[in-house]
Amino acid sequence: MDSIISHLQAITRALPSPIADLGVSILGPDCYSLLIHDLAFLQQAPPYPEPLTICLKFAISKAIGLAIVGASSIIKLPQLIKLLRSKSAAGVSVVGTMLEAASYLIMFAYAARLSFPFSTYGEQSFLFIQDILVAVLLLIYSAQTLLAVGILLPAVAAASYYLLLASPGPSLATLQTLQAATIPLGLFSKLPQIVTILREKSTGQLSAVSVFAYFFGSLARVFTTLQEVDDNIILLGVGLGAVLNFVLVVLMIMYWNAKPVADSKKKD
Repeated sequence: MDSIISHLQAITRALPSPIADLGVSILGPDCYSLLIHDLAFLQQAPPYPEPLTICLKFAISKAIGLAIVGASSIIKLPQLIKLLRSKSAAGVSVVGTMLEAASYLIMFAYAARLSFPFSTYGEQSFLFIQDILVAVLLLIYSAQTLLAVGILLPAVAAASYYLLLASPGPSLATLQTLQAATIPLGLFSKLPQIVTILREKSTGQLSAVSVFAYFFGSLARVFTTLQEVDDNIILLGVGLGAVLNFVLVVLMIMYWNAKPVADSKKKD
């Protein structure tokens, strides 16, 4: 075993500078030295010394966080494809989608202003963009194209510019207030979708893949927030999101393949 570890150490200690620098930037110099340079977790049996335990938890959190960010770039793709194929907005709440998009934009702007690690919030940018695309399709398939193109998109562009690019932009106090507002906003973004499902007794064009992926992603985000972000407002927000996503998972299972009430009445 020692010879194997020695060979592995020879590889990790000879990594090209760009790769090593990236590792240091993600893990920090101390944890990089323990985990990558020295492979300390292979040389010691659990229970590990406290510094190594901390670094392992931190590395797991980073890996999960980066996986969430990567997966979030396509997490709404099944929903978008389902809408494009069906050309129907049935079962999907446009109000809930737009409220969710607003929440993601605010959380992204707040975390970026406080320079939190990108792995702890980067998915919010991708989810925001995808929510806007979903909202546009929902409006178009609800015969409200003018509202989508003439009002929604300009409003989104203006809000994005003000929160992310304007100089001077909103003060930190303003962002903190907006961040706190994302907690009830997150609640209200999910309620219309929950009400829509309960009213229609069907999930309509809501994508099961996206719902389940959202739920497991939100659970993972609670873990990474606990590990890397010392902010109770953010923790409360992601915790509430996980609970509401669980409710949607339960409803998705309850009304799996159920036809909307309106369709059932038409057949009768």
